[in-house]
Amino acid sequence: MADAAILAPTLLALGAAFCFALALILTQYGLRTVPSWRSPIYTIGSSMIAAWLGALLVVDWRGFDWRAALIFAGVGCVFPVVVSILSVRSNERLGPAVAGAAGNVTPLFAVLFAVLLLGERIGLGQVIGLVLVVAGVALMALRGGAGGRRWSVWVLALPLAAALVRGAIQPAIKSALAIWHEPLAAAAIGYSLSTVVILSLVGRRALAAGPPDRIGRLWFIAVGMANGTATFLLYAALGLGSIAVVAPLVAVFPLIAVVLSYFLLRDERLHAIGLLGIVVSVAGVVLLLVGT
Repeated sequence: MADAAILAPTLLALGAAFCFALALILTQYGLRTVPSWRSPIYTIGSSMIAAWLGALLVVDWRGFDWRAALIFAGVGCVFPVVVSILSVRSNERLGPAVAGAAGNVTPLFAVLFAVLLLGERIGLGQVIGLVLVVAGVALMALRGGAGGRRWSVWVLALPLAAALVRGAIQPAIKSALAIWHEPLAAAAIGYSLSTVVILSLVGRRALAAGPPDRIGRLWFIAVGMANGTATFLLYAALGLGSIAVVAPLVAVFPLIAVVLSYFLLRDERLHAIGLLGIVVSVAGVVLLLVGT
């Protein structure tokens, strides 16, 4: 039973990691014809529609709890809208490999908030695992950008800020799911608030700019579907497992993005330091699992 209790959140978290990585790759295709400031309208909007369609069919609304709903709504004011804006800008400037790698410090923030706010405890092995994960992505970041990209050091603040937001919201979502365990409802409510926020920020500008490129819009709708699926899987994993387990596993998404970019994006290539970073990070994830 104990193994099953760990297996379910592990598989959900890894599924979320794959979907987050896929969204990074699809974003590169969308950015070819749609400006980065406009993309969150389609990614967040499509995610909201998909989440509500699923929630209306699956969620048992008889157990609705206002306390949990308010937390979901509060989280939705910053996640995923803020992360979407920061991620697409960092992806545009850094490329999916480095942007994803820099975002891999999420476990540090998530575990820190979990320890401070929820009283969760982590062992020495997990601490070492976290250090290895961060060390691995630091090695990948030393590549200086994929495909000959050049960027200023300050640009790294974009994915780091996104990682901070991802880490900060996980304890809040976990506490709300303890009140009302409906991760799909959490995603639907959160995406609704995020849609309101993004429309208030760029809706008028988008109307003035006219209709976007149709193909680019479809790419970003696909990004939204991938991110929406990832968010649901993340919430489901948080509802079943410890943040100390879920957060590092979801943070594997930059490693998956590196591999996907190698096969799907011609201008993204792995280097020796990047490969070493992958090995070190994977070793850290294995150590985290062994230590649970």
